[in-house]
Amino acid sequence: MIVPMKKVLLLAQESDSRQALEELRNAGVMQICTAGTVSADAAVLAEKRNQAERILAELEKYESFSDRAGGITGAEILKKAAEAIDKRNNAEAECEKLRRRLLRLEPWGEFNRKLLDELKNSGVTVTLCEGDEEKFAEAQALDGFCCKEISSEGHVVYFALLGMSEPDRERFPGIVLAEDDDPVLLRNKLESVRALFDEAVRELELCSASGGALKKEIASINSDLEFQQAADALSEAGVVVYLSGFVPEPQIEVLREAAKANGWGLVIKDPDETDNVPVLLKDNKFTRIIKPLFDFLGVLPGYREMDVTAGVMIFFTIFYAMIIGDAGYGAIFLLIALGCKIKFRQKEALRTPLNMFILLSSATVVWGALSGSWFGIPGIPGISWLTDPKVKEGNIQFFCFLLAVAQLGMGRVWRAVHEGGLRSYVRHFGWTLIIVGNFILTLKIIVWQGAFPSFMYWVYGIGLAMVMLADVNWKDPADCFQFPFNVIGSFTDVLSYIRLFAVGMAGGCIAASFNNMGMDVWNASPWFIPLGILTILCGHALNIALAFMSVLVHGVRLNTLEFSNHTGLSWSGQAYKPFKKNNMEDK
Repeated sequence: MIVPMKKVLLLAQESDSRQALEELRNAGVMQICTAGTVSADAAVLAEKRNQAERILAELEKYESFSDRAGGITGAEILKKAAEAIDKRNNAEAECEKLRRRLLRLEPWGEFNRKLLDELKNSGVTVTLCEGDEEKFAEAQALDGFCCKEISSEGHVVYFALLGMSEPDRERFPGIVLAEDDDPVLLRNKLESVRALFDEAVRELELCSASGGALKKEIASINSDLEFQQAADALSEAGVVVYLSGFVPEPQIEVLREAAKANGWGLVIKDPDETDNVPVLLKDNKFTRIIKPLFDFLGVLPGYREMDVTAGVMIFFTIFYAMIIGDAGYGAIFLLIALGCKIKFRQKEALRTPLNMFILLSSATVVWGALSGSWFGIPGIPGISWLTDPKVKEGNIQFFCFLLAVAQLGMGRVWRAVHEGGLRSYVRHFGWTLIIVGNFILTLKIIVWQGAFPSFMYWVYGIGLAMVMLADVNWKDPADCFQFPFNVIGSFTDVLSYIRLFAVGMAGGCIAASFNNMGMDVWNASPWFIPLGILTILCGHALNIALAFMSVLVHGVRLNTLEFSNHTGLSWSGQAYKPFKKNNMEDK
């Protein structure tokens, strides 16, 4: 359920404003409505935090990264790592610059720049030129010059002209040497810069071994930033300062006790319709399992919307099982999840995600076993309702549409209860009847083709009458125009659930195809047995990857689009984030 929120106005003396913020943070129950502008101090802290997070991301790339503090402060890590990253980046840029210069000089081979300068001082000029064979022949015919070919590439000839003066650069283009354009010197310099690069990398590896200290420093910076943002949100009225925010209704007493202890004034009321109220979901052991999915998607229902966590969990589990579709895959996932749960049993953060994965994998094993699907191997028994070639496709399609009418109908019923009122009940039960009519229509068109039963027309007729009576605003032309399209849309919503059948069947066909390909290779020659096994393994690995993508595309879509449309969810909620101390600071 969505926890009710109270809007709070907190008043304190201006002279005690900092102490009031400290105590408010200790209470840890109020989400502050922050100021619309960003102060200079907050901007500095935000930039420091962003820099620290960028540096942490760099350190995490190294194998030596550790969450331990390593006896060094986060500020020291931040400073040393920033300097090392600058040194590494500068060395990398300088190496690239030197490599480009060496590449530019490469066609003219090895030469001693000091000797060239000595020749020039004595009146002999050496000019490095390039041109086609015709230009090279022309250079060889020049009076007063000695022409020497250095190298050639395709039709381009690189050559040197020696003379008592420089040749015409327009006729004989080449390069103008910089003062330090010496291949030997440049290579030596490149080695020195590479040494600096390697030194910077070693320094970063040392810093990464104490990554925990930097994480703690980031938590401290975040805490300072949140405190500064809270201070920026304070408004003054003479000797009084005040700020507003939201507190979960069950936590109001905690704030009241803090107010009594510190002499604050409180104004507590229900949020206004226009307030952007944060959302706190109260879960239980049952619904908590699906929370990692919502965290991954970054979605929450709005404050005034319904909490559909239980419904999403039930139907997403079924969708996942049908899309993966293979008991063998599910068994592998289940073993991996159970192994990780045992190995990482001390890591609280992994407990819920692993529980979710265990649930989804178990459901996949059940569905795959019932449908006789084990690694795409034919002939494995299941229940005849899902394995008999004569009826299984129709039965699975029927089950898909049954899921559609169950989930969409449930969404309409929930919405009617949530909104309340006779008009709402009439409206949403009317849409539920239309969904039932769509269900019957899809069965007769796709699954079991034949004449439409007469009661289908009664279901449609009563549903349409109820919707036209309670949902359509006949005074609004746009609403009247949109109504038939909404009816058509409800039909396509039901029809959309056929994707569960199509994707599951495609996965089974891909698995069987790779099995056949591997066996064909296997049977071609005993020498090809390893290649046949590799073909089968690679094929199943690809199929698993495609299945996971399908879950994200299709399984998530049915819940966040079709189901959400019928429950009226916009998923526009913002998570409740109270002003409180970060636990990381105390570690």
